[in-house]
Amino acid sequence: MPTPTAFAQVPPFPDSVPTAALPRLALSSLLSGDQTESEALFQASTDTGFFLLDLRGVSEGETLLGEIEKAFGVSREFYESSEEEKSKFPMFPSNLGYKPPGHTKIENGKPDRCEIYGLSQDDILGTTPRRSNPPPFESNRPLFTDCMKHASSIASTVLTHLSTHLALPPTTLSNLHSLSRSSASNLRFLHMPPQPRSDAQTSLMGHTDNGSVTILFNILGGLQILPPGLEASETTNWRWVRPEPGCAVVNLGDTMVQWTGGVLRSNMHRVVPPPGVQAECERYSIAYVLKPPADARMERLKSGRIPDVEGNEDEMGQCTYTEYHARKSAGAREGKNLAGSQGGRKMKPRVDVRVEEVKV
Repeated sequence: MPTPTAFAQVPPFPDSVPTAALPRLALSSLLSGDQTESEALFQASTDTGFFLLDLRGVSEGETLLGEIEKAFGVSREFYESSEEEKSKFPMFPSNLGYKPPGHTKIENGKPDRCEIYGLSQDDILGTTPRRSNPPPFESNRPLFTDCMKHASSIASTVLTHLSTHLALPPTTLSNLHSLSRSSASNLRFLHMPPQPRSDAQTSLMGHTDNGSVTILFNILGGLQILPPGLEASETTNWRWVRPEPGCAVVNLGDTMVQWTGGVLRSNMHRVVPPPGVQAECERYSIAYVLKPPADARMERLKSGRIPDVEGNEDEMGQCTYTEYHARKSAGAREGKNLAGSQGGRKMKPRVDVRVEEVKV
């Protein structure tokens, strides 16, 4: 999350709510090749697919924290503009552009209460022809160029460690997300106004992410995850994620499950009104969503640890990512989660791996 300065401006997260016991990993340790930290990363990626990543203590992480704090200011400026102004930039099928509240549904069929702007990585980095964005984003292109490059680099560090533990060449997963190839990767700016306590509901329905890696920054609570094996329909089964200064919440998406035959995990999560007195505040969050190139094939990777395909279980393997994404997004707009939590499958017998230093 952003720096302690930003946290000091909002009410504290309450201690009275049930929270998820997410491991806290250090980017500095992953970059230096710490074996214990690497193994903890892989364990978290197969258990819940969620972990906290402490970005402090290393220049790349500290820089990204500063950029994200500035990006929150840009987000507030955009969401303070009129509905007429925001509606000039409608969301495309790739989830880029502006989604107003109510454009998608939650589990009970009611309209959601979350507005989102998706800022295209291709556009900002110049991979595709330039597109028009709202003025607050256009006037901060240099900020978002740096922000996306740093977030992508940190995601690549995570992918390098995962590749190694999957007995793949270390650059396998990161090479599948080259910045030079067109993709729907983006920065997502989310805004959720306070809700009346007498009519509070889920802001963003329970779902799994359909990309590869999400790096989330938020200051207020509201994010909840569903522990493995529990039913989503029971409200008491969900666990709050406590925001922590200097840390991002990192989670894996469905493509990582698909490519690894279910070894890695993509876990259900949702957004509800913040707990306690935080519910009276405007909730903003920013997520860097790393997705494969549009033409990437979704067939299972082969290694000594990834289970072999059996029968028809790899039915999505011949799809491109664009086709894969379209299938899930269509269901999400109607308030339907097509898969639920996925992954956590047992691997082939373990082989010894060593994690070398990751060069910045």
